[in-house]
Amino acid sequence: MKFGNFQIREFQQNDVEALIKYANNYAVSKFMRDAFPYPYTRENAVQWIDYIKKNDLTLSLAIANEMELIGGIGAIPYDDVHRYSAEVGFWLGEPFWNRGIISKALKTFCNYLFTNHNFNRLTANVFEGNEASRRVLEKTGFVLEGTQRKSVFKENKFVDHYIYGLLKEDFKI
Repeated sequence: MKFGNFQIREFQQNDVEALIKYANNYAVSKFMRDAFPYPYTRENAVQWIDYIKKNDLTLSLAIANEMELIGGIGAIPYDDVHRYSAEVGFWLGEPFWNRGIISKALKTFCNYLFTNHNFNRLTANVFEGNEASRRVLEKTGFVLEGTQRKSVFKENKFVDHYIYGLLKEDFKI
């Protein structure tokens, strides 16, 4: 999936160095789930790419410029009565922040999910303090649907967890 000079593509074995370079950053990891480690080591990068390949996680994708991986974007489909819904998440290397890249990537990815995977609803979760991701979601059309007060434990304290949603019928490319 191309957007401007960037693309969303599968992770590749040769992404290891760039993954370490951009993921090994506290400013990136502090708003991610604990499964996204800091420091982010070579072992973490190799294990992540192997895990994606072995488990056929086709909706866990890399964001890349013309030279290298610069971030990641993905969706986790729900099941049972929520089978037409998925949770989306994203991260971007700090040198690429504030350029509109992640907003364009998310819009491209949402269009792909709604068009090719028959989802009716996408959700996203944001931790308190991550105003940049909240703006990205809102710019893409996501609506704040709720707040789970002090439900996330990060950096030795409880913080709020914001839940966003986007319906296919409300999405505008």
